[in-house]
Amino acid sequence: MIRRMSLVVAAVLLLGGCEAVQEQLIRRGAERTFLPDRFELADDGVLHVVLCGTGSPLPDPARAAACTAVIAAGRMFLVDVGPGSWENVQRWRLPRERLAAVLLTHFHSDHIGDLGETTTQSWIGGRPQPLEVIGPPGVEAVVEGFARAYSADAGYRTVHHGADVLPPEGGRTVAKSAPVPPGQKDVVVFDGDGLRITAFPVDHAPVEAAYGYRFDYKGRSVVISGDTKPTASIVEHARGTDVLVHEALAAHIIRIGTEVAREKGNARLAKMSTDIIDYHTTPAQAAEEARQAGVRMLVYTHLVPGALPPVIGRAAFMSEVETGGELEIVMGEDGMLINLPAESTEIEIVDVLD
Repeated sequence: MIRRMSLVVAAVLLLGGCEAVQEQLIRRGAERTFLPDRFELADDGVLHVVLCGTGSPLPDPARAAACTAVIAAGRMFLVDVGPGSWENVQRWRLPRERLAAVLLTHFHSDHIGDLGETTTQSWIGGRPQPLEVIGPPGVEAVVEGFARAYSADAGYRTVHHGADVLPPEGGRTVAKSAPVPPGQKDVVVFDGDGLRITAFPVDHAPVEAAYGYRFDYKGRSVVISGDTKPTASIVEHARGTDVLVHEALAAHIIRIGTEVAREKGNARLAKMSTDIIDYHTTPAQAAEEARQAGVRMLVYTHLVPGALPPVIGRAAFMSEVETGGELEIVMGEDGMLINLPAESTEIEIVDVLD
């Protein structure tokens, strides 16, 4: 230990006496920090899906809260922006300037918590126009609340840097409620340059309005479930899709935690952990829905509980899932990039930093 400390002290003294070395190290760090955003992801004609947050309200140091980026047709869309997710978007250099809209599935805090940072930091990243925030009825109140909270910050930034650098319009958000018309099963919320985005209701009661989203682009498709119990609308809208990104709550593991909470005298936590089971989907139920829909790949996200041991925890999470057959099942991880080349059957999964 003493020898190790001596080496550290010697290194510090060496660097402290050599300003040229210090400057070189700082410059290298700055070069990594200020690399340009990866605009090629928006312009290469591929449908890209990036898992920016696969966690839940339960703490997990390896996972941000709910967020999935879909990049295609020169644009980026974020489905939900849970706490911690924007930091991933920025760290991975996703094309912030091309952020066209945030699509909210519903208004639980773990799905909207980073809306203020998403608006502000994408504006700083070069987005010049107001940011559309699309969602179920009620989205107006969410957008208005965040806009009020961040209004002073936006004003300071424009005054400080100048309107030519940070035009005030870029700091604004515009709510776009997307109610499903009576008698219809869904509503198209974007249609342009070959990309179509469809919103459809899912069942997350007592949440009054909750949506999933389907993306179709150049013969490829992905559905993002949002939070929901098993529902026919997932099967219907995911039918024949390449990838279904579906929330998953391992009820058998939650029940064990509930028993422990009761044994420890925490009746309040035991009550809440029991309540959450009936408005989410288990991994086995999601797999069954995917098979009914003829989905090629199922990717689990919004994993509950989080922070499970890597090997044993993964096995426990999947213990009730029927494997085999044509359906490929993947445990989602923050930083997973799914590439769907146009007019192809290829599904490529890589790390977003590769």
